[in-house]
Amino acid sequence: MNHESKHAESQGHRNRSIRLAVLTSILSKFGTVLLRLISIPIAIRVLGMEEFGVYAAITTVVSMIDMMHVGIGPALTQGIAKALAKGDREREQGVFATAVILSAGLTLAASFGLAMLVSLLPITTLFGENFAPFADSMRRACWIAIAIVTVELICVVVERARDGYQETRYNNAWGAAGNFLGAAGLIIGVKLMPTVEFLVLALNGSIAIVKLANTIHMLVGRPYLWPKLSRFRRFLVKPLLFDGARFSVTYLLSAAVEYNAIAYLIGRLIGPEKVGLYNVMITVHFSLTGFIHMVTIPLWPAIVDAHSRGDAPWIRKSAHRIQLMGPAFGFLAAIGMVAFGPWAFPLWIGEDFSLGRPTLAVFGAYFTLHLWRHVNQVLLLGIGEVNYAVKVVIVESLTVLAVATMALSHGATLFGVYSGIAVCLALLSAWLYPLRFRKSMASWERDGVSPCADLRTPEDLSGSSLDREGDPNSQLQAGAI
Repeated sequence: MNHESKHAESQGHRNRSIRLAVLTSILSKFGTVLLRLISIPIAIRVLGMEEFGVYAAITTVVSMIDMMHVGIGPALTQGIAKALAKGDREREQGVFATAVILSAGLTLAASFGLAMLVSLLPITTLFGENFAPFADSMRRACWIAIAIVTVELICVVVERARDGYQETRYNNAWGAAGNFLGAAGLIIGVKLMPTVEFLVLALNGSIAIVKLANTIHMLVGRPYLWPKLSRFRRFLVKPLLFDGARFSVTYLLSAAVEYNAIAYLIGRLIGPEKVGLYNVMITVHFSLTGFIHMVTIPLWPAIVDAHSRGDAPWIRKSAHRIQLMGPAFGFLAAIGMVAFGPWAFPLWIGEDFSLGRPTLAVFGAYFTLHLWRHVNQVLLLGIGEVNYAVKVVIVESLTVLAVATMALSHGATLFGVYSGIAVCLALLSAWLYPLRFRKSMASWERDGVSPCADLRTPEDLSGSSLDREGDPNSQLQAGAI
């Protein structure tokens, strides 16, 4: 097969995988929206906004496990995508086994550390004096949440391998099943067991079950990938940790600050009721962002594949589309929230919802800037600009955290918090990311990389971290992760 036909075939495969991922994601997002539309008002009406804030505080802290271990999943996605582009089955097996075993070990260690904190420290020390009336139920719920999140994080690594195979459609299908399972469990059981513990088990436990089922499904379909210890490659540990740490920063740090850390500060400084409101808006944020993720999740490995094959025109065309789609959707969503939010949210949540149009407007501005940052970050990561994205994310996240902490310490409301976050994003990633992408693409094309000349990327030519750390006696060192 000549280069032109290979080029056309790879483009067709990328386009088909994205279309299938989007189609199945529609079903998944419908289930997600259904779960959230049902779960939040039921939980708030049965438990009250204050106790719902207790649930939000627990999930906020427990989800920090994701930041306590290195995020190897995105590095695995890139490794699988490049191994497939090079047709290297042995490397595919080695990268997968090493990533899964390493990530499982780190996740278990992080979970054990958090479990020790929950066991040894008083709830009021962990969450603040405002949570003293809920101490006993919070401790039980924390144990349940830690076990559930541990299973989720181990299985998430396998999901990222699916992305590398451009099989995001399977993740979406299983995700949809988990959402429907969670909604059914909540509807059936919340009136019989109106407790925070049951809420954690119904909503988060259902997700863990289907992630485990997805993991089994993939390994049954690809038995050669079973993560045997004999396939563990020590020389891949250091580069996987290094690449994983970089991806972990780009994917998790901003979310940990804007969702988890700020929610934690709101709970300590203001109380459970306001952290409940903040969690409601986080849920709205996740639900709306999911519609853009339908495209960007399968788009990223496709860009990695296109970059590995030197297909700059396809990347530029895809970038133009997603750069228009992301902020346009955010702007329309913001207008809708400002116009209809003051009566739609109380109708959905109940009278406990107390955010007015000014707060919804600054939240909409933050949401639009978030989507602009997200789509440009996907483009940068796809063409290998991970280090640059890491630097911007670190600076921006620390700035956001400092601004939010200062605002809350001086008695700011959620209006002030969202305003501060929006200003930080506008001053940093909103213009740094697209500028870097344009310069990188122009430099790549100017340096004479011809489409389909070979399957190496500029990163490969200079020696990737995996190649530099490779074992000279192993065939797995061929190609970059």
